[in-house]
Amino acid sequence: MHDTFRRLHEGRPREGRRGKGTTIDGFRLNEMVSQIAFAGRRGRVYRQIVSLSGVRPGDSVLDVGSSGGYLARKLAAAAGPAGQVTGVDPSAAAIAHAQRRARATGTLTFSVGVAQDLDLPDSSFDVVTCTLAVHHIPARKREAAFREMFRVTKPGGRLLAADFDPSRRSPSLHPGGRRMHRAAATVGPLQELAAAAGYQVESAGDLPLLRYIVAARPADAQAGLHERPALNQG
Repeated sequence: MHDTFRRLHEGRPREGRRGKGTTIDGFRLNEMVSQIAFAGRRGRVYRQIVSLSGVRPGDSVLDVGSSGGYLARKLAAAAGPAGQVTGVDPSAAAIAHAQRRARATGTLTFSVGVAQDLDLPDSSFDVVTCTLAVHHIPARKREAAFREMFRVTKPGGRLLAADFDPSRRSPSLHPGGRRMHRAAATVGPLQELAAAAGYQVESAGDLPLLRYIVAARPADAQAGLHERPALNQG
């Protein structure tokens, strides 16, 4: 069984996008494993994540690494009918599942994509979340991923990032925790990645299995910082 969990979280590169990231084989089983790993507390932990993110009715929200849409659906409930939640994940199967679950909800959209190359407009989201996704991003791409999240966050908007706490013992059923521990030594903790991208880290703390940060894009941040260059129209 341990080999099954290992294969699930090693994932595989997206076809034609080598080096862009990994997808998780059997994402439904992965969600079951996550439920087990949280010892029945997953719902409570994710409600805390939504609360920490500060999502308010009417907000536009991006969930990076949305998998099957579990967190995105909770974010949509907080954003209400006037809000809009977008989920992005490299797994086409996970996105298809999330889209099926969201058919009755016009405030939820999902698309295939990777954190380090978001095909989304600059300064377009009030809140960006990234939960249990950073350890799937290749270490050398994580700084780019946080720059992209910063780029699409509105000035004054917020980031909530959470992943395995590298200072804790790795979950016995989750080899990803060990990889997160090793990667932290080379790319720095979440707060350093966020600060390097331009965010101001407001708080950090612990949840069951997780370490989280809450950060904000300064309201007076230089508009062109990290933005993609405009196309030459001449």
